[in-house]
Amino acid sequence: MAMQWQKLSPAQFQQLQDYCSYTSKKVKDVMKEFSGNGVLSRYNPDQPIDYNGFTLFMKTYLELNEVPEELCTSLFQSFMKSGTNAQGTQGSILIKDVVCYLSLVEGGGPEEKLEFMFRLYDSDNNGYLDSNEIDCIISQMMSVAEYLGWDVSELKPILQDMMKEIDFDSDGRVTLEEWKKGGLTTIPLLVLLGLDANVKDDGTHCWYLKHFRTQMHCNMCQSILSGMGKKGLCCQFCKYIVHERCVQKAPANCIMTYVKSKKSIQDMQHFWVDGNCTQKCDKCKKSIKSGINGKTCRWCKAVYHDKCATSVKQECDLGEFRDHILPPTSIVPAVLHQSSFQIDPVPGTHPLLVFINPKSGGKQGEKMFQKFQYMFNPRQVYNLSKGGPKPGLQFFKDVKNARVLVCGGDGTVGWILDAMDKMEMETRIPVAVLPLGTGNDLARCLNWGPGYEGESLERIIHSLEKSTVAMLDRWSIAVEDNGGEEPGDAVPLNIINNYFSIGVDASICHRFHTMREKHPEKFNSRIKNKMWYFEFGTSETFSATCKNLHESIEVSSEGHSLEINKGPGLEGIAMLNIPTIYGGANLWGENVSKKQRQKLLKSVKKKKDQNPFPQSKIELQAAITDIGDKLFEVAGVENSLHAGMVSGKVRSGNRLAQTAALELKTTKRVPMQIDGEPWVQNPCTITIKHKNQVPMNNIKCTAYWP
Repeated sequence: MAMQWQKLSPAQFQQLQDYCSYTSKKVKDVMKEFSGNGVLSRYNPDQPIDYNGFTLFMKTYLELNEVPEELCTSLFQSFMKSGTNAQGTQGSILIKDVVCYLSLVEGGGPEEKLEFMFRLYDSDNNGYLDSNEIDCIISQMMSVAEYLGWDVSELKPILQDMMKEIDFDSDGRVTLEEWKKGGLTTIPLLVLLGLDANVKDDGTHCWYLKHFRTQMHCNMCQSILSGMGKKGLCCQFCKYIVHERCVQKAPANCIMTYVKSKKSIQDMQHFWVDGNCTQKCDKCKKSIKSGINGKTCRWCKAVYHDKCATSVKQECDLGEFRDHILPPTSIVPAVLHQSSFQIDPVPGTHPLLVFINPKSGGKQGEKMFQKFQYMFNPRQVYNLSKGGPKPGLQFFKDVKNARVLVCGGDGTVGWILDAMDKMEMETRIPVAVLPLGTGNDLARCLNWGPGYEGESLERIIHSLEKSTVAMLDRWSIAVEDNGGEEPGDAVPLNIINNYFSIGVDASICHRFHTMREKHPEKFNSRIKNKMWYFEFGTSETFSATCKNLHESIEVSSEGHSLEINKGPGLEGIAMLNIPTIYGGANLWGENVSKKQRQKLLKSVKKKKDQNPFPQSKIELQAAITDIGDKLFEVAGVENSLHAGMVSGKVRSGNRLAQTAALELKTTKRVPMQIDGEPWVQNPCTITIKHKNQVPMNNIKCTAYWP
């Protein structure tokens, strides 16, 4: 009996997506391993490949020592042709089908993917594809589309029509130019390939596939979106909605994000989108019937009946978030200017520059990107996976009274701050943090909370409006390797924003990161991450890999030793720039009251000698932590159990010093971490000193966040 073509389960497809998003390689890079002395050189990419070869290919692509066997087997079977009698891991598959499939799942632009697929199947390099080769590509597209939630019954005829039209000269063969021209003008295919959501031509819609919870109507044919999940294509910029089959006919009537010249600047006008109104009319306060009835202004978000809208003034005040929006009338093409646009904000406003890391917090970043592009001018919102922070910072470089909102983890915030350093901005823009993912110690100490969990973005913007500016110290760290028997890891960062640590906590962090690289699907929630940290912490208690660390490290400040070897045995030492560490724990401990501090310092004056270090217990007890005092704190951890108690907020660390500079010398190979980025370091000399201060938005009232 012929074997039926098998599919991955939804969970397995999600697992594959997670792996693809985590690897640093592209499938086209792995294809190079088939030539020369590459790891896949014993296989021919134009011939069928067996299960062992497929497994090696997946290990190389995903940068894993082992790929989960169940996933690997299911994926291998899914590429077996219909009618194959082989079962399990027997038989062979075409690696081209695998590569085509994976290139659709991974990141990259539509044009790049189209060209890569063409060259992949054009094995004889004659510059043509025949109908069978194109059918193979379409088959893989349909397979991926089905997993991503598309209605393939609608997509299939669209692709079939494209295939009929793509052979423009009707010679039965398709050239690269014909293939790209057809692909880049078929909108559903572009969305499937990963349409670039960055703004290009004004008036052009930016489509994405959306599952609607309520009944919606197509703006083109005005009929209901039907079928499972009420799926349709929705414009990210203006919320114009169409069927997949209608999108090719949709007019280029999206918003303008800038004006062509200063001469054409007029008062800001409403931009109306018809139908699909879920709110009551802002004028008569009555409900609006479903369907293509009513109007919504894309800028101020006002909703009216068609009749009520005729009596509303044409000028748009930009609505609730006018203080943060850059209207099109404020952006004009620059002449003889360093950037491509010149920005002249509305007087008295505070334009917001939004950076989003789509890899932070699972899929939170992607959804947030869509929401913010609709909330503000799309030119204010940047996806950090598309060119990093430089384009956005360059765009806002000369904008006065601006603010920056970073949606991501502490590492993303550090990336933005580092980019600002390199830009040498005359006036630093204050940075607010919307924390995604886990950890988020910097966001916690600025009162932005432990992590975003679907709260209203509107309320978060209102919190930003009420925030104050606090200065954050930043520290430079220089690591001089003193050699070792084994090669050490590369130091991940040279600036400390949050903390730097050596020993037991860095060891746990290093094991966590190593495991997450191997099995990213096991680290897709905050609860799972905490469970893994607990497991690694427990195993570290028994292995005690950093026992008696204080005997192999010298710590000094301003030329004076901190004499850490005279206190209790330590397995970890941390330099703290902010109060929180380990995802919200306070390693230094709570500050004493002002009255108690004055009392303690009076007793110190009677006993103080000439040597400032080591500091007495009373001095350390009186020390006050502040993220902008140009001082940092040094604390010790006795063992992993102690670290666990600190993390559980039942104990603090051992206070060692409060200082403005530090030098450490290690005599053995030890784990270290900077702001949660771990590595293993050979014997070395480390110097830490003050770099600069940067303005950060701090929420004084924490009532909003739990």
